[in-house]
Amino acid sequence: MPVTARRTSLSRAVSQLSSTDRPTGRTLAKHRRNTSKPAAPRAAAAVLSVGLAVGGGAALSIGTTPATASAATMTAAQARGHMSVPSRPLLRFRDSGPTVKYVQRALHLGPDGYFGTSTVRVLKKFQASWGLKATGYMDKNTWGRLTWAAKHKVLYGKAGASTGTTTFRAKVLREAAKLKGTPYRYGGTTTRGFDCSGYTGFVYKKAGHKLPRTSRQQYSATKHISRKAAKPGDLVFFRNGGGGVYHVGIYAGGNMLWHASKPGRPVAKAKIWTSSVAFGRI
Repeated sequence: MPVTARRTSLSRAVSQLSSTDRPTGRTLAKHRRNTSKPAAPRAAAAVLSVGLAVGGGAALSIGTTPATASAATMTAAQARGHMSVPSRPLLRFRDSGPTVKYVQRALHLGPDGYFGTSTVRVLKKFQASWGLKATGYMDKNTWGRLTWAAKHKVLYGKAGASTGTTTFRAKVLREAAKLKGTPYRYGGTTTRGFDCSGYTGFVYKKAGHKLPRTSRQQYSATKHISRKAAKPGDLVFFRNGGGGVYHVGIYAGGNMLWHASKPGRPVAKAKIWTSSVAFGRI
């Protein structure tokens, strides 16, 4: 074989050996010591900010501090104060929030959003002026009256003052008038027929207050007031010469009353015919 051909064959063999039999990857590591230092891990702050491809190329960022809903950090007092006005929440002392501000504005108070002692005091006054139980906190009945009063601008019973009645006494007068024409019936306490105290007891019960059965018992159960202080809806008692009570009706104002007078005369509005009367208030 010529020398040139022998060299060519030897070169091909060496080339094939170097390309196919040379150790790589893990095999190379056994034969060669790696003197380079391993790469330091990336800082945690860099790892916590990752851009991930999300549908259409949007990036989702993972932050170190997740967002927290503000409602989760509220106290119970703050949660009540942030409820909507239409929901009529039960607000009480030390509650806070925009709904408390609404109540304060309606009560003509400086709206600081805190249900403090001044709000309690004024709310009690408001409740009492409308015949509500003066608790000093917002319940369903107080919400109804407050929103109505604010809308009609008759806060603190201004509308009632013009007619001389509170809400309770206004109800008494409405119920009294509904029974006009009901026949007199001795001992009667129903719409089939009334005697005088049966009529007043029925009316007051409809308005929200229970009275004792007889006129004398009703007189004893009321706060006695002067004729000048009497307001429509109060009770008017008729007295005999010895001071005993023999008849009762509902004062209608202007020397008038609603009453069930006697057999043959139905319930009607009439003049007070004598000065021997006394007035009582529940």
